[in-house]
Amino acid sequence: MQAAFPVTQLPPAPPGGSGSASWSLQSWSGVEEMEAVIRRLAMPLQLLQLDGGNLAGGVVAVRIGPLRLLQLRMDRRIHSWGPKPLGELTIGLDLEPSGVRPPMRAHGSCLPESCLFGLDSGREVHLTLPKEVVLGMVVIPIGTLCNWADQLGCGGFDLQGACRRNLLLVDPLRCEGLRAYLRQIFALVASDPGRLEQPSSQRLILEDLLPLLLEALIHGADQVGRLPRPPARIEIVKAAQRWLDDHPQQPITLADLCRQAHASRRSLIQGFRDHLGMGPMAYVKLRRLHGVRRLLLGADPDQVRIGSIAAAWGFLNAGHFARDYRLLFGEMPRDTLRHRTPPSRTAAALPPLIRIPGRPPPAAPGSPGRSG
Repeated sequence: MQAAFPVTQLPPAPPGGSGSASWSLQSWSGVEEMEAVIRRLAMPLQLLQLDGGNLAGGVVAVRIGPLRLLQLRMDRRIHSWGPKPLGELTIGLDLEPSGVRPPMRAHGSCLPESCLFGLDSGREVHLTLPKEVVLGMVVIPIGTLCNWADQLGCGGFDLQGACRRNLLLVDPLRCEGLRAYLRQIFALVASDPGRLEQPSSQRLILEDLLPLLLEALIHGADQVGRLPRPPARIEIVKAAQRWLDDHPQQPITLADLCRQAHASRRSLIQGFRDHLGMGPMAYVKLRRLHGVRRLLLGADPDQVRIGSIAAAWGFLNAGHFARDYRLLFGEMPRDTLRHRTPPSRTAAALPPLIRIPGRPPPAAPGSPGRSG
């Protein structure tokens, strides 16, 4: 894959030689496992499953020196919120746009297929992902990217200014070139991960990927005037969510939530429907079902009663609670309790997230590189 502008000087090779690259493939079954994996990737986010059924998916994680690349798949709608990694630039993009499924939403805005999002490191994550999405992420220290940009002849570009914008519209061809190269890297991890141990492969990935990334950033910074206006009512939704974060088990009515969000009933309902696809009280129920599940996963079946935990979260009708729980998580509460994984051990029970291959597997055809 040939960069559209010539590389006059290569970025410095990642420190550590052949040991500077690492990779992992990891799957999850359930929103709690997904959240544990995401947190181990230095992203302390909270996740909420919005669709019914057992969530499945996985992540491919690649590290080359200070550069981290992530590919996340999930088969249910997910809403995530929380802070971004300090001092790092986090760039998100849709790796497999379909043109059919609903768009991703960031801070209430529908994200175009050809865009980079999440760049503003000072702004929290507020992201809603549709079903069957494949999300790509590039994470890199901001100072490192600026240094590499200077070495690649982009010293006149205000990279810091571009990174203060959370959304950049990108020419479709440039965006497709970037996502296609990222897909090649993730395919390489699945087929022949041993090549990542080779310094020549690491250098080649940096040499080809960084110009593609910088081109997309430069083009996106020129399209600022075309950005959509901030969506209506998103701040109302965020205000209600913040109150629920601080009062997870406190009983509340729709009228109470309107007062806490300083919004009318109509604005609050319409805001939640626009941005999360459900009414505010349905969202409250969803959050509290997740709260019950987390407690059941860490409880001793011989020491707790499911009804007592459910009642503490506001579910007073055992039959209705069990039905709603099964519809959301694909299993009965007693099954969750029987197959519990204590929260303090959830991350430790998962396989190591970053694994450096000891012996490369048999070679497979195809690797990231130039074409044409």
